[in-house]
Formats: sequence, C-alpha cells, structure tokens
Amino acid sequence: GKLSLFTEAPLDVLFEVFSNLEPLDLLRMSRTTKTLRSLLMDKSYISVWQSALEGVEGLPPVIEGLSEPQYVNLMFDNHCHV
Repeated sequence: GKLSLFTEAPLDVLFEVFSNLEPLDLLRMSRTTKTLRSLLMDKSYISVWQSALEGVEGLPPVIEGLSEPQYVNLMFDNHCHV
C-alpha cells in the first residue's frame, strides 16, 4: 500500500516527520507496520520519544521502570491497562 512508500523514505526524512508528532500519534505510527515499529522501538532512537514528551506541558516525568513508549501508552492511550 501507500504506507510502504513512506517507510522507504530516507531516515532523516522519517525522523523529521516523527519529530513533529505528538506522543499518541508517534505511538500510533509505531503500530502501523513492522518496519516502523522496529525503528521507533529501537533504543537508539529514544530521543524521538523524549522530544514528543517534552512538547506536552505539565506532563510528569517518565515513571521509573517504563520505557518512553510504554509511558506514552499508559498516559495517552485510552485502552485499559489492567
């Protein structure tokens, strides 16, 4: 599909797009394809998540023991986490 064209873009272009997303949008993006999930969940790209979280005013710091994506899931996703 058309999303496969997006994942073939150069990494610098992808990260320019990612840097403009809000945390929940970044989480949703990570759930669209295996390629994007693998890329966005890679610990070497944690700065993308940190940047998205810094853009949310009044948000408490990431809870110890959670990764940034897990924290975004907890704080912004509307599914039950029990």
